[in-house]
Amino acid sequence: MTIDNATQIEFWNGETGHNWVTHDALMEAMLQPLGESVMDTLAPQPGEDVLDIGCGCGHTSLSLAKRVGAEGSVTGVDISAPMLAVASHLAAEHSSIQFVEADAQTHAFAPERYDVVFSRFGVMFFEDPVAAFANIWSALRTSGRLAFCCWQPRAVNPFMTVPAMAALELLPAPPEMPPRTPGPFAFEEADYVTDVLTSAGFGNVAVTPLEQPLTFGRGLSLTDIVERLVQIGPIAQMVREAPEDLQQPVRDKVADAVAPFYSEDAGVTLDGQFWQVTARR
Repeated sequence: MTIDNATQIEFWNGETGHNWVTHDALMEAMLQPLGESVMDTLAPQPGEDVLDIGCGCGHTSLSLAKRVGAEGSVTGVDISAPMLAVASHLAAEHSSIQFVEADAQTHAFAPERYDVVFSRFGVMFFEDPVAAFANIWSALRTSGRLAFCCWQPRAVNPFMTVPAMAALELLPAPPEMPPRTPGPFAFEEADYVTDVLTSAGFGNVAVTPLEQPLTFGRGLSLTDIVERLVQIGPIAQMVREAPEDLQQPVRDKVADAVAPFYSEDAGVTLDGQFWQVTARR
C-alpha cells in the first residue's frame, strides 16, 4: 500500500494543514531546536543558494536566510497552501526568500540551481522517494550538499507512543501501515534511507542518530496541552473519529499518561530519537 502524492496534497491542504497553521507557534517551539541542529551540520555559507523542502510555515526558510545573508537566497517548497500563506506573510520583507507551492518529487527545478538542500521532516511523504531525490539531486550544483532530519521508529519516540497508548485503552487501533509507507515514519530504517539516496545518485551518504528532547506546550496547563494533542498531535485523527461519549474519557487517559512528563514551566517534555541524514551530489 502506498499513499499517492495527490492524496498527500489533499491531506496537507485540508484540516491537517489548517490545524498546523492554528498551532504553528506551538509546533515551531518544539521543532525549532532540532532544525537548527541539522542546519549547524549543513553549515550554509554566506552567498549560497538554499532549497528548503517541506518548508511549511516558513520558519526554517527564515533561519536559513539569516545564515546565507543578503547575497544568498532561499527557496522554500511545500504542497500546503495554508502553511505557505503564513510563510509568505512572515517573510514579506525578505527579498532573498521565495516560496513555491509544488511537489518536490515532480517540480521542474532549474538544473544545478542550489548549493545546499535542507529539510526538517519534509521528505518522508513522497510516493516514489527515489524519483523525488533524483529530482532534488538534479537541482543541486556539483558537490552540492544535502541534510535533513526524519523520525526514527515510532516505538523509540515517547511523544508518539505515550499519548497513543493511553488513547488505545479506550479506542480501537488504527490500521497498521506497512513499513516504508509514505508518512512520518517512512524513513525509520537507516539502511533504507541510504539505499534511496544512493539509488537517486547521491554519494557520501551518512545516517547518524540524533537525540533531541521534544518540549510541547511550554507555559500551558496540562489540560490545555492535552487539548492541543488531540487537535494536532499523534492521536488527533484517532480522537477526532471517536464517539462523543469517549471524547472526555480519552482526554482523561491521555492527561494521566503525560502528567509524569509535565511541568508548569516547560510543558510536556519527552525524549526524541531522529536520524540526521547528510549526502553530496
